[in-house]
Amino acid sequence: MDPISLSVLLALITQAAAGEAGKSAWNGLARLTRRAFGDEHRADRALQRAQDDRDGAIDLAGHLMNGAASDPVLADLIRTWIDHTQQAATDEAVINTIGGQAQVHGHVVQARDIGNVQLGGRDNPAV
Repeated sequence: MDPISLSVLLALITQAAAGEAGKSAWNGLARLTRRAFGDEHRADRALQRAQDDRDGAIDLAGHLMNGAASDPVLADLIRTWIDHTQQAATDEAVINTIGGQAQVHGHVVQARDIGNVQLGGRDNPAV
């Protein structure tokens, strides 16, 4: 079984705390934290600190690591959360590149997941 990496755990906690994009990851982290603390109020305070500053995130990661060392089920849950969170981040990644010897003259549109878009038309003919 793979060991849990503190640096990976910390990076994902920080990423999950970053807002709307990490909402699902944050909800999973909240469940793990409540299990690790065994007390909802203490867990919620730790989550708030993790959201507020890096020291809070470091403390939370340390607490989860310590809990995982003594609770194999928690360790498995953390590994699963890490895997899912990393996979979700990879799935959401968009890389748009204009490369090689390209010379762009005019506008460039790079995007992902766009529907019902028409470029050109009567007043703006497509080139």
